[in-house]
Amino acid sequence: MTGYHLATLRSLLQTDEIITPGSPDYQPSSQTWAANKHANPSLVIRPTSTEALSKALAYLYTTDLDFAIYGQGFSSASAKDVLVNTSKFNDFRFDAQAEVVTIGAGQTWSDVYRKLAEAAPEYGIVGARTPCVGVAGTIVCGGYSWVSSEHGCISDPNNMLDAQVVKYDGSVVWASEEPELLWALRGGGGGFGVITQVKLRVFPYPQSIWAGPILVSRERLQEVAEGIASFLLGPINPKITMFLYVVKGRLLESIGSDEDMLVIHAFDANGEEHGRSSFKWALDIPGAVDQSKITTLAGVANLQDKTGMVKGSMKQFWQPLLLKEITKDHVIKAVEWFDGIQEIDATLGDCTYLIFELLSSRDPVDGISSCAWPRAPGAKHILLLGTGCPAEADASKEQLARDLAIKAPAQVLGADTDINVLPNGLEDYHDVIEVWGPHVAKLQDLRKRYDPRLRFKGAINTS
Repeated sequence: MTGYHLATLRSLLQTDEIITPGSPDYQPSSQTWAANKHANPSLVIRPTSTEALSKALAYLYTTDLDFAIYGQGFSSASAKDVLVNTSKFNDFRFDAQAEVVTIGAGQTWSDVYRKLAEAAPEYGIVGARTPCVGVAGTIVCGGYSWVSSEHGCISDPNNMLDAQVVKYDGSVVWASEEPELLWALRGGGGGFGVITQVKLRVFPYPQSIWAGPILVSRERLQEVAEGIASFLLGPINPKITMFLYVVKGRLLESIGSDEDMLVIHAFDANGEEHGRSSFKWALDIPGAVDQSKITTLAGVANLQDKTGMVKGSMKQFWQPLLLKEITKDHVIKAVEWFDGIQEIDATLGDCTYLIFELLSSRDPVDGISSCAWPRAPGAKHILLLGTGCPAEADASKEQLARDLAIKAPAQVLGADTDINVLPNGLEDYHDVIEVWGPHVAKLQDLRKRYDPRLRFKGAINTS
């Protein structure tokens, strides 16, 4: 980046809005989740007002500088020249009469949960399950919540009501004034401007949620797989969901465990008695360790508050899959796949994710055309497969991790299975048709309108 560009940005911003590589704020303000995607930007700018962001963005757009928009880093956005950090957009306003919160889009969901608990402790929100991820990035990627089986994705029209956007020319608009823009922001993969605020629906929600880990020996895989399959056969209350984690190494600590076991994370907003009955199949497995407790929605999210500790420590490749059903064979084959990575290379095995997120989705309330991400009708479950290697690993291990990720869906689900990929965790080997399907053409047209020079780094390009 030339001295001219730096001087111009300094003239548009305050001193405390500019972060150079020598600053102690540089690394935490630019670190990507996947170490391989960190581009070591020459400069980080962190505007503290919409006006400052507008001026800087309008200037950057006219240049040939490589820039990217960064919230909390979990989408691994980066750039060679300038990274625009939006974390100072962290306001929060609760409208009790309308049951709506207006929140700064650059903050984490942990911030949102904490502020909502202070302002309206009897209320819940469709917010991310991982508390350290950012608001805006979650919304443009659809966004799943502990309450998604009941209320849908974060980006669905019944949840995400509006968003303030700084457009490429620096103009500021509430997206509801331009309905196609609002539609595109609802899971469209980004690239339509910079979201600074969002309006989200909140609602009264139970504050005595039974949730937490149930640890089961790996030797009990067959019983866990059979239990999950039977559990999914019966009618299930929409206030129930669950995860199954299989991880090793540092990733164990990131989910709050220090034992190499199968981790069943239960959630039942109907309370403890109902939860223990619903998950009796897991609690009754011989040797099961019950670490569940009664907590709030914010408390459930905070059970995963250590996730951010591994940020930037691995080169990572994802396969985030949306499924209509989870079978006993799926569970067993997925664990066999996971163990197979460990046998190929133990350092890769320690950086590999396998997470089943059961009952984590529902069809959009207003139909698949109501938001940019249509998602497969009838899909209820997520299977997250992720391979990786330590950040310091050489290029050959990085390539191996990438190749293993590409092959993973076919190895776990079968070569003939239709693959539905989630917008979050999108990689360069994914086909956007697998994500946005019938909406690709419309999103390409909107990219041309809202990003005519293709300067933003959206998931969908115009060709």
